[in-house]
Amino acid sequence: MNAPSERPAATMTQAEFARHRGVSKAIVTKWKGQGLLAMASDGQVEVEATEWNLDQRPATNRGGTTHRPIRAIPRAEPDPRERPAPRPSKADHKGAIPQPSRAEPDGDEEPPEFDPENPNLSLAAAAQRKENHLGLLRRQEYLTKQGKLVDRAEAEAAFFDEARAMRDAWLAWPARVGIEMADALKVDARTLTQVLATYVQQHLAELGEPSDPDLGSPEAG
Repeated sequence: MNAPSERPAATMTQAEFARHRGVSKAIVTKWKGQGLLAMASDGQVEVEATEWNLDQRPATNRGGTTHRPIRAIPRAEPDPRERPAPRPSKADHKGAIPQPSRAEPDGDEEPPEFDPENPNLSLAAAAQRKENHLGLLRRQEYLTKQGKLVDRAEAEAAFFDEARAMRDAWLAWPARVGIEMADALKVDARTLTQVLATYVQQHLAELGEPSDPDLGSPEAG
């Protein structure tokens, strides 16, 4: 191999070029088969042109010593105003007619009202309905434990029993106070008791039976 201060010859034999590059003769033969050797008319290797060919390969494939930097091919910067064309979808390749995209709703247009009783809800809407119902159930359990809610059937039964007890007490009231009132008024006790009983029954009839208390709809509130 030539000393670093000496300029290599313009042409060399393949054996000389192998020593010059620091590789085996087999590698040079391989380069020749790959068309990387620039051959002169007398069959020798043109050193400058061949080294240029070898040095343009990737660094992992050069072999031997690099004699000059790799020539970089300038790339034009893309125009930021140019947008890449959209890639066709699989449906376009199969000949399917692309569906038009849904138009965005206007800012003044209100979204459709959510109907939790709709049997044809989307998956997202059905999940929302489930979460809403679970939240209401947990709130009901919490208010029940706090004593702010009671069982409707138990409340109706308690109301009916209390109303029935008050009605029975009113029916028994004329007989209980009739004698004492008659003595105070100096009238016949039997007659006064019958009059009181008649007016008490008339008053209770106007109030009605306590069998249908109006406790409000369970859906209210």
